[in-house]
Amino acid sequence: MTELLRVSHTMTLSWRYGTSWYFAEFIRALRDERRLLGLRCPVCRRVYLPPRVVCGNCYAELSEWVEVKDSGTVRAFTIVHIPIVDPTSGQPRPTPYGMALIQLDGADTTLNHYLAENNPAKLRIGMRVQAVWREERRGTLSDIVHFAAMNNQTMNDEQ
Repeated sequence: MTELLRVSHTMTLSWRYGTSWYFAEFIRALRDERRLLGLRCPVCRRVYLPPRVVCGNCYAELSEWVEVKDSGTVRAFTIVHIPIVDPTSGQPRPTPYGMALIQLDGADTTLNHYLAENNPAKLRIGMRVQAVWREERRGTLSDIVHFAAMNNQTMNDEQ
């Protein structure tokens, strides 16, 4: 029997991800203007956030940019108890933490993002949330640190 030769070697790898111009424009507005942009379908008028190339309902090409608010409604949530390495920072994310599908005002789709709250007794489907922005934005979705529950005063100010 022939013995295999093994050579140990540690590699340092860095990754760069390409995006379409759709997502690049979304990230640029997030970073430079602290604005959230979605794309509206010219046929069914559905607004997609994050933006995508084609409407999932009628398959029309999307090209009309619309601003979406940074407040919205929780459509689903969970509390995560298993630690992960946060892909945006490379650091372990403290547990537990809340995650939600949030339908931002002006969008017809949901955005998956972190919640400030991790107590399930304080979370509910339909609760209103507001984005908490990072002071120095870098052009990633983590420019929104998390979404926090809106109090009654915040909701009244919004109207």
